[in-house]
Amino acid sequence: LDQPRAFLAEIAPDLTTDAVNARFIFDDQTRQLEVIQNSVNGRALDIESTVAQFESAVFAADPSDRRVRLIFQNLTPTISDRSTALELGITEMVIQKTTYFYGSTAARRRNIEVATVNFHGLVIPPGAEFSFNEWLGDVSVESGYEQGLIIVGNQTITGVGGGVCQVATTAFQTAFYGGYPILERVEHAYRVGYYEEGEGPGMDATVYEPIVDFRFLNDTPYHLLIETYYNPNNSTLSWKFYSTSMNRRVVKEGPEIDQQTPPPRPIYRANAALAPGQIRQIDYAVSGADVYVYRTVYEGDEIIIDREEFHSHYMPWADQYEVAPGDSRISG
Repeated sequence: LDQPRAFLAEIAPDLTTDAVNARFIFDDQTRQLEVIQNSVNGRALDIESTVAQFESAVFAADPSDRRVRLIFQNLTPTISDRSTALELGITEMVIQKTTYFYGSTAARRRNIEVATVNFHGLVIPPGAEFSFNEWLGDVSVESGYEQGLIIVGNQTITGVGGGVCQVATTAFQTAFYGGYPILERVEHAYRVGYYEEGEGPGMDATVYEPIVDFRFLNDTPYHLLIETYYNPNNSTLSWKFYSTSMNRRVVKEGPEIDQQTPPPRPIYRANAALAPGQIRQIDYAVSGADVYVYRTVYEGDEIIIDREEFHSHYMPWADQYEVAPGDSRISG
């Protein structure tokens, strides 16, 4: 029976449907959870039960009994529509952070909005890791994203999803000030003005699936509810964490800015859509620097994270322009 077992093991992943947990928002008036997305049962192929049925069918005297029906196990979500705030330990807002995207293009705004929806209402269990990329999903035109400017290597280029890092940065700052352990955070290649409003440099986070992620740990004994709010009128993005307070207090030191280096000479690139004499600036010069931010987390009077260092190395960045092909200024 090794052959049918191996065959079933091969097709099992394609036949598996994961259970989906419910999503909620917290009603600040009633202090109860309100379902915004219902939980859904899943299923998984029961290989051993199906093999046992196959064995019985092989030796059945009646040929009509030799058909084999696939047997599935029911997968139930760990967080259902009936889960309550009290059961999950979601009783109050523990932290809220807001970032700003004034001056963003329509495409960048759209991408921020599309990405934000993926995280609204998520519940992170106690002891579980939050992965930004896991919940972000597919960043593509088919998923509703638009073309915008993205940072790849040492260039700012047009690509799908420019602006998603506004969402990652907001997630990072919320976890930072919530006192949660940061498992993975990577700064941008260069300093970006959008991310320095309010917090200054050294408080951004970039993501690039599947290589670069932002991750933190819910190290509390309570579930953590994430709510996300995109406000186009005020050009703000807010993340709220709801749980049960651990009486944590976060002290931030910095930013300390060191090793500043001037931006290089302007860079000119050809764009066939531009006529001779036309010029379009796609990026702006900024000095390079090493930036240090420190975080100490208290739980009551006890230090649980002692002066954790967040080091960001930002490259110097040149003014970058697009001009018509053949322009003498085009960089070699």
